[in-house]
Amino acid sequence: MSISWGDLFTQGTLIDFSVHLWRAKLQLTAKDLGIDETDDVQKAIRFGSHRLAPSEAFEAINSQVRGYQTDIQEHSLAFPVLQGVRYVPDSEVKTLQTKLDLRVRQFNIEVEKFLDQYDDMMREMIPVIEQALTEAAKTPEAAQAALSRVIQNYPSREKVAEKFELEWNFFTISMPVSSEASKMAKDANSQVQKVMSSMLEELRAELSEKVGSLLSLAQKVKDGNSRDKDGFGSRSKESAINVLNKVDRLNILGDPVLSEQTKKLRSILESESIDATEVVRDLDTIKSNLEVDIQSARDMAEKKLTGLGNRKIMM
Repeated sequence: MSISWGDLFTQGTLIDFSVHLWRAKLQLTAKDLGIDETDDVQKAIRFGSHRLAPSEAFEAINSQVRGYQTDIQEHSLAFPVLQGVRYVPDSEVKTLQTKLDLRVRQFNIEVEKFLDQYDDMMREMIPVIEQALTEAAKTPEAAQAALSRVIQNYPSREKVAEKFELEWNFFTISMPVSSEASKMAKDANSQVQKVMSSMLEELRAELSEKVGSLLSLAQKVKDGNSRDKDGFGSRSKESAINVLNKVDRLNILGDPVLSEQTKKLRSILESESIDATEVVRDLDTIKSNLEVDIQSARDMAEKKLTGLGNRKIMM
């Protein structure tokens, strides 16, 4: 029995997300202004967010953007068929929605703080730019003309506000109703399998990367080159456990290799004492096991999904 999009969406939904920011880039060069391109002019007006506003003014906003992207990554899986889209298991939707709602509120607060400083930042930057243009221009009139063009490129506070936004939307792919469309849906079997393979590969790769980091630490302990003689250290353990928790939560396709290797890694991390030689060997084995072909895991997942029955969800 071929697997369809409907089978895949018995377990989750899709999220489409984007980030809109104003980076305070000045779309003018010395050549555009008809003046000599000196170091001072470049420092004052060349492309870059620090030219119209100091880079530190964006730090809090950027922090929220990174958190927004991390929240989505932590609760979703790859969906390579559509750019900028990820697959969210049903069990993760509510938690992710709550996190994103909070993230947007914090993002908007930081944007408002930025906007409150915008006019002051603009006033502080204009004299810097004016001084550079005055020194570079051939005449005072040319410098004032150039400055006027620069000032015109500063958007208003209201225009800047419109450029900041975090957007997302949950949706699914609905099943077609016509006989011809249904036939095409069946032909999508290879695409669905591609998505499933990508999901499995993403989780295995993330766990394998973490195992690789732990393996390096264990090797240092074994070689006597580590300050921490008793294990990996609390921060490394915490980071590894976070990855394990994520993998377990998102392993909705029931990859048996993942399930088995996460159990083995947990056992190592929970051990009160560490035999570096034994741990290096065990971690190396786990890493090798994660690299085996995913074909059998995908076949098992396909049988599981097609046995659950389809559900039709409209966009």
